[in-house]
Amino acid sequence: MSKQWMKSALAAGVLVASTVGAANAEEEQGFYVGGNAVYTDVFDADTTITTETDAGGNPLSNLPLIGDLLDLLGGGGAGTQIESGDIEYDRDFGYGISAGYNFSNPFRLELEYRKGENDAKNFGASLEVESLMTNLWYDFRAGERLRPYVGGGLGMATIDLDGADDDVMIGQLGAGVNYNLTPRLVLDAGYRYAMAEDPKFVEGNTKIETEYESQSLLLGLRYNFFDAKYGVQDADGDGVADEADQCPGTPRGVQVDSVGCPLDGDKDGVADYLDKCPNTPAGEEVDAQGCSLDGDGDGVVDADDMCPDTPAGTEVMSNGCGGEQSVVLRGVNFELNSAQLTVNAETILDGVAATLSSSPGFNVELQGHTDSMGSDSYNMNLSQNRAKSVKNYLVNQGVESGRLTARGYGEEQPIASNDTAEGRAENRRVELKVLGEQDVMVDEVYMPATEAPMEEESSVVDAQVEDYEPAADLEEEESVEESYEYDYDPAAEIEEEEYEYDYEYEP
Repeated sequence: MSKQWMKSALAAGVLVASTVGAANAEEEQGFYVGGNAVYTDVFDADTTITTETDAGGNPLSNLPLIGDLLDLLGGGGAGTQIESGDIEYDRDFGYGISAGYNFSNPFRLELEYRKGENDAKNFGASLEVESLMTNLWYDFRAGERLRPYVGGGLGMATIDLDGADDDVMIGQLGAGVNYNLTPRLVLDAGYRYAMAEDPKFVEGNTKIETEYESQSLLLGLRYNFFDAKYGVQDADGDGVADEADQCPGTPRGVQVDSVGCPLDGDKDGVADYLDKCPNTPAGEEVDAQGCSLDGDGDGVVDADDMCPDTPAGTEVMSNGCGGEQSVVLRGVNFELNSAQLTVNAETILDGVAATLSSSPGFNVELQGHTDSMGSDSYNMNLSQNRAKSVKNYLVNQGVESGRLTARGYGEEQPIASNDTAEGRAENRRVELKVLGEQDVMVDEVYMPATEAPMEEESSVVDAQVEDYEPAADLEEEESVEESYEYDYDPAAEIEEEEYEYDYEYEP
């Protein structure tokens, strides 16, 4: 078998292996050891002998093989002899051991020791080679268990020719196939082509120069100190193959969905096994533990908190509002030119009633506000009557009358400009102000000064609070409204009612 053919075969092996995908999965990483049997063919070696001989042609050297070599190469006679020729060697077995590290990429770094011996065919000598090389191999995937590889190495070798030796550099190229018998035991079959510096053997006045070039077949076993990955892999043991697992590394025992991700029952982005609040409403922002955010720390989550900036330590109602805090009852609207609640307003006030019922330690003031259209007295009366209408509805829903105060502020407390339609719409509102555990204030009733002195007005109001009846209250409002007919401003009233309350309250 010629050297050129061997080199061509090695190149072809490299080309074939390079068409296959890289093998190592990221988890295949760690040390390994191995051993192999090697069958080596040493190529014919061009050899030159330079020595001194006596008159009979006998070499003046202590090397026992010199005479045989001279006979082989045809030397004879006295003087300095320089003879050249080829030495042929038998093919023979040797062995090798190795230790290496398998990186998470397709490379393996390996330290290899090898020893072999080949007898010379045409004279009585043998060639012994010991080598230590550092190899770098590149693995490919050709199947679940089959891993072709290519690479090479470089090192030092001691070449001994029947007692004469020399230390030279040696290198090799190689290719082969690994087959995983088990996740840790690997069968290794390969080919190596090796070439060394020309060894020179010098003893006294004799020098031998030869060559070393060989090819080898090897078969061995390798033991991995890690598990090779082949077949269906499930690294986290969640029952979903790694190739389909969108959440690799899930802790053992955690329930997962069809793509390997931990279950998240309330869809808040926090897996159930980490979620300390597993029933968070859909779409609600949560913290790292899956609980709804509570920015002011008042115990009411932000999504339900009508007063999100309550000072720390303040006692609050179930809507997150504490003493001296107010919230606009958005969506509480009235029929045109009256204090009659719309159907939508009643629905919203049902939620307000629920909040008040769940917060028994709090009293509130129901405030009516208007824009600046119309006369001051008309706006004051309208705001008061509407505030009382809200109170009456809440009392009918079971809220204790003594906890509620209805008060109109007319146009005195705008929250936006009255110069624009949008600003006037914001000013027409009903607010709920938390009074804490203060005594409930007395509802105000506005009556013309010419008809009743303030003292009498107060006594009437006190009687209304103590003997409160919703139906009587509404009758009182109707009578008060009728007493103001002489202050009625149609244009102002129509303008006032064109911008009804369009806010929504979320208890």
